[in-house]
Amino acid sequence: MAGPVTPVVAVRDLTKRFGERTVLDGLELEIGCGEFVALLGRSGSGKSTLLRVLAGLDTEIEGTARVEGTVSVAFQQPRLLPWRKVWRNVVLGLRRDGESRSRDRRVAEQALEEVRLSEHEDDWPLTLSGGEAQRVSLARALVREPDLLLLDEPFGALDALTRLAMHRLVERLWRTHEPAVLLVTHDVDEALLLADRVLVLDEGCIVSEHVLGHPRPRTATDHADVRSRVLADLGVTEGASA
Repeated sequence: MAGPVTPVVAVRDLTKRFGERTVLDGLELEIGCGEFVALLGRSGSGKSTLLRVLAGLDTEIEGTARVEGTVSVAFQQPRLLPWRKVWRNVVLGLRRDGESRSRDRRVAEQALEEVRLSEHEDDWPLTLSGGEAQRVSLARALVREPDLLLLDEPFGALDALTRLAMHRLVERLWRTHEPAVLLVTHDVDEALLLADRVLVLDEGCIVSEHVLGHPRPRTATDHADVRSRVLADLGVTEGASA
């Protein structure tokens, strides 16, 4: 009989302080292999702090935050280097030996094809639209074949139509590569469309969890009851913007 599957993320009694301010307070979290989790919370609730801890960008913590395997991050801003062509941005930071360095172009081309940007591989980043730049950021995250993909409000700066297209793209890439995903977002509908679980963070703790059972692809009305509960958890009355 197979033993229990080790979670990709195991957070135990995680506390993070900035001076006298406690941002994360005894937080507990597990994310399973291939699971898509969305994290919601009001501004200042600790969402991005948790992401930075899981990414290994902040190690001054109390408690434990264990991540199995490799981690990639896509931020709200694509953070592309303007002096490097698109394909070179995709493979930026890959660890490789001398032999594999010659394969960079092929690796970048394959990743850009996945995000439907093959025709832009030799472009400069400043010539891209916001949606195109964010797709390059996703390609750069995915070439590392991460076990955990961290998405820090990656669609927040995009217009509504581009955001919907990015939702479909992220779902397709998740199905193909099967990483565990933690999506930090302020958009309740976005969380309900994409995630297996929706968590609400408040005052440094996860205060509620909502499991989404409706099969994908989903519509905005598929989890109307969950939407109402999540909005209530966030202190938002029905009919107001989340």
